[in-house]
Amino acid sequence: MALAFFAAFQLKTHWILPDPALSAAVYTRLYLLTAPVLAMALWMCGLYRLSSEQFPPHRVRIRDMLWGGFVSLAVLIMVGFVFKPTNADQSLAAPYSRAIAFMFMALSALSLGVSRKLLTVVQTRYGNNPNRRTKLVVFGMSRRVLKLLSVFQRTPHMKVSIKGIAAANVPGDVGPRLSTPEAMALIEQGHVDHVLVDTGELETETLHAILALADREGISVHITASIFPSTNLVPSWERIGDVPVLGFITAELPMGSRCAKRLFDIALSLTGLLIISPLLLGIAALVRLESPGPAFFLQRRVGARGRTFRMFKFRTMKQDAEAISGPAMAVENDPRCTRIGLFLRRWNLDELPQLGNVLLGHMSLVGPRPERPEFIEGFKRNIPRYAHKHWFKPGITGWAQVHGLRGQTTSIEERIDHDIYYIEHWSLMFDVRILVRTFVDGYVNAA
Repeated sequence: MALAFFAAFQLKTHWILPDPALSAAVYTRLYLLTAPVLAMALWMCGLYRLSSEQFPPHRVRIRDMLWGGFVSLAVLIMVGFVFKPTNADQSLAAPYSRAIAFMFMALSALSLGVSRKLLTVVQTRYGNNPNRRTKLVVFGMSRRVLKLLSVFQRTPHMKVSIKGIAAANVPGDVGPRLSTPEAMALIEQGHVDHVLVDTGELETETLHAILALADREGISVHITASIFPSTNLVPSWERIGDVPVLGFITAELPMGSRCAKRLFDIALSLTGLLIISPLLLGIAALVRLESPGPAFFLQRRVGARGRTFRMFKFRTMKQDAEAISGPAMAVENDPRCTRIGLFLRRWNLDELPQLGNVLLGHMSLVGPRPERPEFIEGFKRNIPRYAHKHWFKPGITGWAQVHGLRGQTTSIEERIDHDIYYIEHWSLMFDVRILVRTFVDGYVNAA
């Protein structure tokens, strides 16, 4: 990243619309201020992760490069704005060059790609004992096992030699088929470094025997998740005192990802509130003029971990409309709505005050839509995995909303399927994609 920044500085100083008067000291100071923030931002975005996906398929690597370039530009602009030049030092009187910022974005993306490729080459060719292969024996065969073996084959630094597979049906091109005693004999004779177990075909006694043998020989064992086919909770080993415990926990985001999503929410919601504040005041005045009562409507909703909060909306219905009808889900052309209320719902303008909920931490810009407490228990009883949507903060928009799944006219089961898909595939880029689609589908296409 440092090389990318100073390459951008040199290009601007001598080659692209050259400006030799630019001060190297000024831009060195800017980068030194940017570097720690940039390192933290890239870490929060998962670009430093060390796992079997460290060397992912090309399209994932390209996605990470582009995302890294965007993050680099955003951090540089943020730091440059906070530590902007002042008139106290004449050498800092000129604003920072925008050309350098955008060249840094492109070069940082390129540097990420080149460094990852070099790391792949070094790890593959010059790592510890590069010619040694992990000797693997497999118990059981399923689609999960085949996927794992394909990961081993396409990951350069994971060199695996399959010594045998103890299963009823083994594809001919995967590895030699063995009986369970033959596979266990290989372990006992020291011909195996690692054991992979799929429990679909194994009896409990056989699994215990394999684990005991692996423990005695001091080799690692991995067991596929098929041992727990009925749960979508995430298994996790931990110790409580001296007792090892297998826990099943909710799929909440790691701390770094939560911080990144929260910073993203704060930056965009605060910016949005500052930009649209005149619009908010105008809408509030129109709501008050058409119908007596407050301009804003506070409604109890259920958020992350089942906690309730007050969600802000512009009032679109007549005052005390639910005193007669009781709690009910919104419908198209709701007779309880005022004329301005129907217009606000048509253009989703009644949702704008929820930027305040985002700023306060009740909601996120993107996430599952929050429901009213009155409907939650019925949904939990009738819809599988409904409560899983409460693993994330609710959002103003979401993956279900951009697919047109909102309101009483759509299938609640289909909405939950989309919410769960979002939770299981979350990334900041996914959030950006949903926000762009929300704007394009909700305002540009509608206009």
